Amino acid sequence: MDPVQKFTIIIFKLPDGNLVLQRRSDDAPYGAGLLGIFGGWVEENETPEQCLVRELREETSLNTDKLPVTFLVDFIIPAGEDYVDDRHFYLFEAPLENLDFKVYEGKHAESHSLEDIKQRTDLTGSADFVFKYIYPLRITQ
Repeated sequence: MDPVQKFTIIIFKLPDGNLVLQRRSDDAPYGAGLLGIFGGWVEENETPEQCLVRELREETSLNTDKLPVTFLVDFIIPAGEDYVDDRHFYLFEAPLENLDFKVYEGKHAESHSLEDIKQRTDLTGSADFVFKYIYPLRITQ
């Protein structure tokens, strides 16, 4: 098995430019009660794209067959206070028309502007890293 855990995550963008995040449940093993990005661990013998489809089907009622997904970038978040190992992330983006979908894992979905997200103190460590260092660079290129 790869020594670095791999994760696939997706940022949803609404027509007004707001981004959609997942409010994690209070008993979540990582980031309990915090805002995170939809996605999860890439399983052995699974591609990041396969993981994304599986995770979205597990976590939401979204129709993955009709979701226009774009791969943005892959990157490593070094081990830190919130996680003891380095993590390899594959970041995707997709447009959503609204928040009219069910969240099966976590409490619910929330939308916020990028500026608001970058100021929040209730983000998971990985979401904080993505919105401070990765996503703003991708949208300005």
